[in-house]
Amino acid sequence: MSDPPQISKRSSSGSERLWLSIPNALTFFRLILSFVVCAFISVGWYMIALVAFAIAALTDALDGYAARTLGQSSAFGRQLDPLVDKIMVIVILAQLSSAIASKLLPWVVTIIVTRELVVQALRSQVEGRGIPFGARWSGKLKTMSQFLAIAAVLLSLALPKLPGATPLRDLSLWTALVLTAYSGWVYLVIAWKVLKKSPVA
Repeated sequence: MSDPPQISKRSSSGSERLWLSIPNALTFFRLILSFVVCAFISVGWYMIALVAFAIAALTDALDGYAARTLGQSSAFGRQLDPLVDKIMVIVILAQLSSAIASKLLPWVVTIIVTRELVVQALRSQVEGRGIPFGARWSGKLKTMSQFLAIAAVLLSLALPKLPGATPLRDLSLWTALVLTAYSGWVYLVIAWKVLKKSPVA
């Protein structure tokens, strides 16, 4: 008969490793930076906000690389990483929309937020049935385009007289909007097929 205290200890140790893994630590750090960026935006420190956002975006690439190279990929990480990306995009866009000079229209933010919430709900449903539902290329391109759009908006706010800043902002926002809608449709189709094949018991 196995010793109950040892089982409990192993379970606790596994849970601790899950929370303290390097990829998840980077993801949590990105979450914290998201609100730091919002704080800088709220006081008009747009260049500092841009630098902080660039660091946050860099951790998005690093946590995935760390998970692959260190063998620390998990179902928890697969849900945490895109969830934090969504939180970061939503809270920063919401903060930016309050700045009149950003020219960020509310309906653009609404479409992006709606897509993110719907896809996150679908991911939770699929992963809840024990089926991996990681990021697709369309989703990765969407996230990259959203990050670039946020960076372009921050740049246009920090350096409004910089030649090309306004066209770059508008182009990046429209690109992000199109890719957001497209990737949302891709995830919806994939999730629908998966959920049909794996009904709730």
